Amino acid sequence: MRNLIYIFLITLFFGCKNKHKEINPTVSDNGPVVENITSTENNKTDYQHEIIPGKRLGNIILNENSTAVKDSLGKPDSGDAAMGKAVATWHQGSKDQLSIYTTTQMGVEDFSRIKAIRTLSPDYKTNDNLAVDSTLDEIEINYKLNKVGDFTSEDHNYILYSTVEGIGFEIGEDGKCHGIVLTEKGTEPQQLYLTFYPDLKKAN
Repeated sequence: MRNLIYIFLITLFFGCKNKHKEINPTVSDNGPVVENITSTENNKTDYQHEIIPGKRLGNIILNENSTAVKDSLGKPDSGDAAMGKAVATWHQGSKDQLSIYTTTQMGVEDFSRIKAIRTLSPDYKTNDNLAVDSTLDEIEINYKLNKVGDFTSEDHNYILYSTVEGIGFEIGEDGKCHGIVLTEKGTEPQQLYLTFYPDLKKAN
């Protein structure tokens, strides 16, 4: 009789333990499982450094109000503005250099909208894992490139390529990407490019 009682108590103990695990699937014998939290943090980091051609560079979104972005970035290192159009650059001269081109519809809106974004940072990547430092061959696997023209920066020569997806690539003499520029998909970006590349010599 005593043995039967022991067997019953042991069965009841393990039954309750298994039921507890079913109710709390994120709890293990060794403590809380933090995998879901880690996954969320990783997704957040990915979003901040994700390039979506024709749409956004991390948290900077094309055609959106530029006020919040400029406030978060602080005072730019350089800038120029005229006739409702402006370009501002942060982290100038470093690998994290960022430039934003904005326009304002005078008399219609009292704020400017982001029309083009340029980055020299290798931290931003597309879903195809393309970024600054990617090779021209790697880029051509994923995009059909149209040669826009040539430009010079700090005594180095570059070729600028555009795509219909709204992403452009600056390719250096070493065959690698040295900069990425985003414009809205379906727009004619040539005039916007002149803002970032004033000495651009257009291809024939």
